[in-house]
Amino acid sequence: LDAFGRGELDLLVGTQMIAKGHDYPGVTLVGVIHADTGLGLPDFRAAESTFQLLTQVAGRAGRGDKPGKVIIQTFRPNHYAVQAAARHDYAAFFAREIQERQNAIYPPFRRMANLMIESEDPELAQRCAGILHRNARESILSLGFEGLETLGPSPATIRRIKKLYRWNLGLLSKSSKRLNTLCRAVRDAYTRDAVTTKTKLKIDLDPYGMY
Repeated sequence: LDAFGRGELDLLVGTQMIAKGHDYPGVTLVGVIHADTGLGLPDFRAAESTFQLLTQVAGRAGRGDKPGKVIIQTFRPNHYAVQAAARHDYAAFFAREIQERQNAIYPPFRRMANLMIESEDPELAQRCAGILHRNARESILSLGFEGLETLGPSPATIRRIKKLYRWNLGLLSKSSKRLNTLCRAVRDAYTRDAVTTKTKLKIDLDPYGMY
């Protein structure tokens, strides 16, 4: 990066790590390969993340006296996130994205919690994710919280990190109080189960992403 900044290199290739936070006035061309990969992730923020990444990396070009050009390679050129990023049109992206969220009743129209199971044993992780889901459904009924929705359980997008296999369970509620109460109930029921002692349970309220 230092050599590139000094002009000793003409070409810099990298992951999304180079998409933001760098100010190189001499950059006149930015290319993005497989720009739509993130759109296939099982995450309600997939379009938002794609739009952010593309607008950020596009901003690396033309920061000096010379104009910049950005080329985006994508299999989904008509997707609204790609189209809005190509025009650097935040207002258009927001208008479409907020409508999609409202139609699916995703945040900000409901609050979300992500409950993640981690274990070094992949079979145990899957089994305990099922136990977690059962606990959630039983707690919803016992608390009288009909209408709260569960998503999953399903393997995390990045299924294994540092030898730990990961499973996600999402909870959705229009009531913050009910969501917090449900998370505590599910946690308490899960930790009382003898089968789950060799796993870790993480609870993330208003998760930025379900990876």
